[in-house]
Amino acid sequence: MEVFIARQPIFDAKQTVYGYELLYRSRDENFYSQVDGDQASLSVIRNVLLVIGAQKISGGGKAFVNFTRNLLINGAASLLPKEIGVVEILEDVEPDPKLIKILSSLRSQGYPLALDDFILRGNEDNPFLEIVDIIKVDFRQTDGKEREEIAQRFSRGNRVKLLAEKTETREEFNEALEMGYTLFQGYFFCKPVIMARRDIEGYKMNHLGILKELSADSPNFKAIQKLIERDPSLTYKLLKYINSAYFGRHREITSIKQSLDLLGEYEIRRWASIAVLMELGKDHPQELLRVSLLRARLSEMLAGMLGFGGQRSAFFLMGLLSCMDALLERPMEEILEDIPIAAQAKAALLGERNSYRDVFDLVVSYERADWAAVPALASVLGIVDGEMSKIYSESIEWVDGAFE
Repeated sequence: MEVFIARQPIFDAKQTVYGYELLYRSRDENFYSQVDGDQASLSVIRNVLLVIGAQKISGGGKAFVNFTRNLLINGAASLLPKEIGVVEILEDVEPDPKLIKILSSLRSQGYPLALDDFILRGNEDNPFLEIVDIIKVDFRQTDGKEREEIAQRFSRGNRVKLLAEKTETREEFNEALEMGYTLFQGYFFCKPVIMARRDIEGYKMNHLGILKELSADSPNFKAIQKLIERDPSLTYKLLKYINSAYFGRHREITSIKQSLDLLGEYEIRRWASIAVLMELGKDHPQELLRVSLLRARLSEMLAGMLGFGGQRSAFFLMGLLSCMDALLERPMEEILEDIPIAAQAKAALLGERNSYRDVFDLVVSYERADWAAVPALASVLGIVDGEMSKIYSESIEWVDGAFE
């Protein structure tokens, strides 16, 4: 059975990643039956957690996986590694003594339990509330009054964690934090907080200068060399990288020029883009950098598959820059004035329709687990079933390697 799978970060109050929810959908169904749901869940557990590796897909944090009643009754939750697994009870699962006993047993074995899409009215005496460790509240389906009522009832003490789901803006994150929610799921961290036009610090201007040179059709590597030499951190990172075991060199490389000569144009573009992103993102959640890199890698891989091999760097840079407004807290239009990337990539980032935008929309839709949109977007580009899942998993591994 072909299953689309993506992961969505879950943060703690310090915007550190607590874990990921694994989101999935059967290829053939927008709204699948219970049997299809069971098969999709089992596919996630077997093909992702067991084949790819639980630690890789969860980033060392918790892995939230949805379970139907049927799967819970049949013991499928025990396939999850209890060190990282969180058993998520879907909102349409009805409590009964048999199920409560099974869930209580899982909890006693060390599995945290999460209750999905909780609504207070009509559920005040829900038996699940006595055994779950995490209550998820959908910020798109509840109003401020209900969210606050839930917080007042459950945020006292430390037994239950409240998770604010689908927090898409900084305002919603701050609202949930003030109410007493301690976990947060959504893409608020990708949104820029733009109070007024502000000057960019000198070191960031130096980094933007590197990106500007990298985006040129024929990069000036002498200029890039000088820009790197101005920054002790980038100099250290480049020399550490070129002398790493990855390259297996027997003689130590000690100069920036020699390092750049040995890397070659494609590797320079990739390494410098990543290194600059890391520097620019020091004051932001690390997950924002991971999202930027994941978009960059997916866009690059799709470019190769779609016959745009000669433009891989432009696609990579498009993905990399897609969160730059959040990193620099400036409108994307202003940022792209300073970085003359490929015209089509720039147009795509500003919302215009072209082949770059088609790739970008597919990448972001897959990232957000928008399963209603993914098949249609993949079909327009001629992406064969199963290819997105494959390159998504490979890209996660690549991003993890970049951070290492």
